[in-house]
Amino acid sequence: MGLISAIIALFKAVPSLERLFFQISDGIREAKAQNRLDAKLTHIDNAMRVAGGVRDGEGTEWSEGVDRSPSIPEGGTIRARVDEGGIKESSGTGV
Repeated sequence: MGLISAIIALFKAVPSLERLFFQISDGIREAKAQNRLDAKLTHIDNAMRVAGGVRDGEGTEWSEGVDRSPSIPEGGTIRARVDEGGIKESSGTGV
C-alpha cells in the first residue's frame, strides 16, 4: 500500500505526470470500449446475415427520391393569405 500512496503523492506533486497518467488511462479505456463496440456490431452483422437480412456485398443504399427536397409547382405563384371567415362570424366581440 505504501508504493501506491507514494505514486499518488508523486502525481500530485508533479501535475504534468498526473495529466499524462490520466491521458494514458483514458486512451486505454477508450480503446477497450471501441473493441467492445466493434465486437457488438460484428455480432449484429453476423446475426443479420444468418437471418437473411443482409448478404455479403449488399448494403443499405439511399434513395435519391427520399433525399431530395420537395419540388415547387411551376406555373403559379402561391401566396399566403388570411382566412377572414372567422372574423366576420364573430363580429369582433371575441366571445
